[in-house]
Amino acid sequence: MSGRAHRLGAMAGALLALLAAAPAAAISPDSSADDASLLYLSSSDWERQSAPRKVALAEDFMRIFCTDQRMSAASLADCLDHDKADGAPFERAIACVSAR
Repeated sequence: MSGRAHRLGAMAGALLALLAAAPAAAISPDSSADDASLLYLSSSDWERQSAPRKVALAEDFMRIFCTDQRMSAASLADCLDHDKADGAPFERAIACVSAR
């Protein structure tokens, strides 16, 4: 029974995470709304963001996706600005953080 309870708890946690992310998922990829996430931005959307907004997006990314935060949000934003590789900003952010 404890195994079943553990699986149920894990499913509930995953569902809560999906529900918490639902408002961000409703934002169109073209949106420059304040509550957009790095996950949903295109490269051109990233380029249109102000410097403080880029740092805020990087900080949000690191808070959610990075358990080891040796890289500062400002350094991540700078890496994304200078890394002109193909790919979405989210993918490039993963690469930037992994390179540290």
